[in-house]
This record gives sequence, structure tokens and C-alpha cells, in this order.
Amino acid sequence: MPSKTIAVVAALVLTAVSAPATAAPGFDWASCPQPQAAKYHAECATLVTGGVALALLRIPSTGTSQGPVLADSQEIDGYGGSQIDFFLRHGDNYLARLPKTHRTHDIVLADPRGLGQSTPVHCPTSAHDPALPELPAMPSDTARIAGHGRAVYLRCAAATGPLIARTGLAEQADDLETIRTALGAPRLDFLGQATGAELAVVYAARHPARTGRMVLDTAIDPFLPAAQRVLDVARAEETAFTRFAAWCTRTPECPLAGQDVPAVLDGVVTRGVPGLTGDEVRIAVGQFLLGYPVACPGIAHALATALEGDGSELAPYVALTYTEPDYTAGHAQTCADHPSTPGRLAGLAQRVHALAPHTGGISLHWDALMSCTGWPDGPSLAERLPARLAPAAPVLVTATEDDPINPSAWTADLGARIAGSHVLIAPAAGHGALDNAPCAADAIDTYLATGALPPDEQCRNATGNPSRSPSGDALSR
Repeated sequence: MPSKTIAVVAALVLTAVSAPATAAPGFDWASCPQPQAAKYHAECATLVTGGVALALLRIPSTGTSQGPVLADSQEIDGYGGSQIDFFLRHGDNYLARLPKTHRTHDIVLADPRGLGQSTPVHCPTSAHDPALPELPAMPSDTARIAGHGRAVYLRCAAATGPLIARTGLAEQADDLETIRTALGAPRLDFLGQATGAELAVVYAARHPARTGRMVLDTAIDPFLPAAQRVLDVARAEETAFTRFAAWCTRTPECPLAGQDVPAVLDGVVTRGVPGLTGDEVRIAVGQFLLGYPVACPGIAHALATALEGDGSELAPYVALTYTEPDYTAGHAQTCADHPSTPGRLAGLAQRVHALAPHTGGISLHWDALMSCTGWPDGPSLAERLPARLAPAAPVLVTATEDDPINPSAWTADLGARIAGSHVLIAPAAGHGALDNAPCAADAIDTYLATGALPPDEQCRNATGNPSRSPSGDALSR
């Protein structure tokens, strides 16, 4: 196979045996270089572990601190990036959802290895090539996609060195353990959202005895193969778009009211708009859908202007997705954990498109899988995880019933696999319970602050509050 020409990334075995705590290098908190950090009385530090420098930010508690809570969404700006920078832009909204935790605990964020202000992965060539189709229709398409991916990997590896093979979630989970030890916390209290929740699962697998109060919100399910995940997401995005189209039909203020909304999207994709390919139009719509249902007016207006040949309202979401250097650097982690083989790409593309005839199945999950084609082969994260986890403390797993990208079925699966877990699926729409379901946000905040799990009826008969979740305002996008 072509990938044999590439140095194979060594597989790290994920075990359910806790690694013993070891002494970690000390570090000192100091004033942050960013002026906006003063607003939150934030402090910054750098922790070096295994030759990798990790950038940290701490927001001190407003009361007597009971210790640190680490927070990580890892879905920033579409593909990852600086947790620190994003918090400093949107921290008010984040802290507003966690008033009890902010009062009782220091909140700590860390840029993951390879991204943001931590030791970076360097990639001279972008993983995104608009000349390549997202969905291969013929063998030559697959060959071009794999060739580009292989070239990106080789250039990233040459520019970065050994770190390119050490950015997966196993290494990131061990970084969390190093941070926990350096902070002097007996256990890791952690709020993970989306990929951050996936990271939390890996931490609980590697360090179960050190797992403290852990919340997994709108979790990506690491137990599922990447192929299953892209199929699930294709179905979820198409469902969200169908509901958006129904909203537009019954809402006179919608600029597409009276039109066949799916046909409008199909037409824009087929024709494209100046500066954007049809695939990029679909990526932009998928990014808009992350804000569903609040973003419905925005999606409608963007499609209406695109129908007239103006893609200016879609273009920022395309740029958001492919922001460099983090878009391509983020593939180092994604491709280490979820390798893709060219032989299965075309068949999977057909299945994905069949599930999502209008949105096309071109999600962030699909784009990552496609872009990993040509990177080194190896066992996937799903193959390396133990089938069941038994962390030392209960895990709160939360979601909305109608998440437009991470299906609530993933939350149910995690609940079944994690001993002692408590699952809370709020009857609300939107990406993430913390951002879209006040009843769930209160449950998350209470558990992190006090250790009290919510009663089973916590969100019964509750609904989401769209005014709390404008697209892009919460740390978890």
C-alpha cells in the first residue's frame, strides 16, 4: 500500500490500569501577555513535559478555591486551536454557565500539544486543497486525495520532527495527568466538550484511579470506528437541515419562504459561488448548523444571498474551518487516532452521500477522515480502548436530544460503557447541553462545584433557551 512508504506511527496501547502518579516539574503562575486576561484576573504558565511545552491559563475562583477544574472543548474554530485565545474572546459566556464552579474552583485551560501556544506542529502545506473533491467519485479522485494527504504528512513530519507521531489523545491524556500532578490535585476534575469529552474518556481509560468529577458534554464517542461516526454525523446534519427547511417554510420572515429550500442548497452547491466551491458551500452550511436552531435566520440569509451569486456570508465559515496553522496541525492528532485507508474511501463516500443528499455528508468529521487518507496506517483509537471503563468517580454524560452534529446516541453508548456514569439527555435542540439546555448547564455546574449528581427528573419537561446559546459565544462551538 502507498502508506508503507511512510514511517508507521507506533501504536500506543490504551490500558485501563492507572499509571502511578509521578513528580512533575513545577511551574509558576504569572501575568498573562494578553491584555484581555486582566478582565478575568487570569494567570498564565508553561509546563514542560517530555520536551513539549504546554501553555496554561488559570481563572481564579471568586471565592475560596477547592482546587482546579480543567476545561477543554477542542472544537474551537472548527478543528482545534488555542483554548486560551478562544476563552479570552468568549469567556463571559462560558463563565455565565458555570457560576457555582467559578465561585468554588479555579478553572484551568491548556492548549493541547501541537496547537495554539503549546509546542506547535508545523505543516508547510495545507491539508485543504479546494481543487480536490471532498467525496471521491472515481478511483482517480481517491488517488489524488491520498497523494495530497501523503505529501502533507511528509512535509509536516519533516518540519515538525518526532512530535508529529506524539499528538494523539493518549499523549494528550498523559499531559492532563502531568498537569494534575503539577497542580497538586488528588484527582482530575474535568469538563470536556465534543473532542474534549473524547479526550476525557481516554484519560479515564489510562488513569482511572485519578479520575475525579468528570463531565462529558456533547461527547464524540471514541469507541466507534471513524467510518460509523461519519455516517452518524451525515444523518444528524441532514436531519438538522431538514428541520431548518421546515422552519423556513412556516416562517414568513425567512428570506427563502415559499421556495424549495433543499433545492436551493442543491442549486448553490451545483453552481458554486464566486470564490467558493460547492463542497465549501456544504462545509459552510455545516458550520452554520452547529448553531442550530438559533442560527436558522443566518443560514437562510446566507443561502438567499448565495442564490444571487454572493457568497460573502458563507465565506467566513469556510475560512473558519480552514484556519491555518491549526486546521492542518490538528490533523496530526486526528490522523494518529483515526487513520483512513484509500481502499474504503470511495465506498464510504457513497454511503455518506446517500444518507445526506442535500448536505452531502460533508461534515467536519468527514473532512477529517478524508484528509487523513495518505497519512500513516495503524490501529484506530476505537481498537485500542478497553471495552468498559471503571473510573474512581462518577462521570456525568450530557447531551441535547437534537444535536445537529454529535448524535445523542453517542452519549447513551458512553453511558453504557462507563461504570457508575450518570446520563442526562436534555429535551432541547442545539450543539451541546451546556450551551443550549439551562437545566443541563445547572446540573453540570452543580456537579463540578459540589459533586452532587442531578436527579433523574432534572431536565424532565424542560426545554432549551436559545437566547443563551448564540452561535460562537460558548467555548464549545
